[in-house]
Amino acid sequence: MSGAAAALGCQQPTVSKRMRQLESRLGAQLIDRRADGIVLTQAGEAALDYVRTMQRSAQQLESRISGTDTASTGDVTLHASDGLSTYWLARHAPRFMRVNPGINLHMHRADAGIGPAPDLSITFTPDKDMDAPTSALGSMHYMPFASREFINTYGVPKSTHDLLNLRFLKLEQYDRGLALWENRNEVVDAYINYAFRTDVSSILLETIRHGGGIAMAPTYLAALYPDELVVLDYDVKQDVRFWLKYLPGSQRVGRTKCVGDWIAEIFDPKDYPWFREEFCHPGEFCEIEVIKPR
Repeated sequence: MSGAAAALGCQQPTVSKRMRQLESRLGAQLIDRRADGIVLTQAGEAALDYVRTMQRSAQQLESRISGTDTASTGDVTLHASDGLSTYWLARHAPRFMRVNPGINLHMHRADAGIGPAPDLSITFTPDKDMDAPTSALGSMHYMPFASREFINTYGVPKSTHDLLNLRFLKLEQYDRGLALWENRNEVVDAYINYAFRTDVSSILLETIRHGGGIAMAPTYLAALYPDELVVLDYDVKQDVRFWLKYLPGSQRVGRTKCVGDWIAEIFDPKDYPWFREEFCHPGEFCEIEVIKPR
């Protein structure tokens, strides 16, 4: 089961679940789960013959059809959160379009619900569907940010208590995977008297930039706005992982693979340390001002 999961790019419980579903549908036990491993039953041996025939047919189909849609032209739909779309993807999109003039990139907010399923999506919830190829893309690390204007107006918070109650702003997420307070910190979330709430990342970040308050924001903003923002290093931090998911079967389509390769490139942790899985402090990759409690 573990080997099958590794080959399929999913978790072992997903393979086990699919096997149980297949057995239920066929009304027969296909594998015998023993303490020392798994063996095929008589019904499983018979099923394996059919599976091998199906596999041979699939391989013949692939050998004959593969390559007929490898051209890097046509439409590709990408879904991503509005924050990543606005502040990261959009700034890299012009270069991609110059290099790939034949690809028409359609970028929508992840919860937009526009049209059919996207060819690609950047998701904060790992997909358990074994048919949907998913690869780890990186992590976003959130810390409190404010503008220089805000600090000049309201002063430096003296403590974490002051930090969380001095015009703190909140992003109300549509995706539970983006929640900025882990279960152990939900008490903290309930304790804060939020001065401003929104469900749009770009609204929140523009409010921070223009002196509206303090909010949790991804550290890559430090690299984008080191002269406008300050980092408030008060031991308040949250990490959020994210993945790239393909529509099943789309990885072999030339234009989709081209977009997927571009996304992997602009999230490469070697070039962009703020997307590493391990936390990299903003002070290590840019010259932004870091404020600590006095």
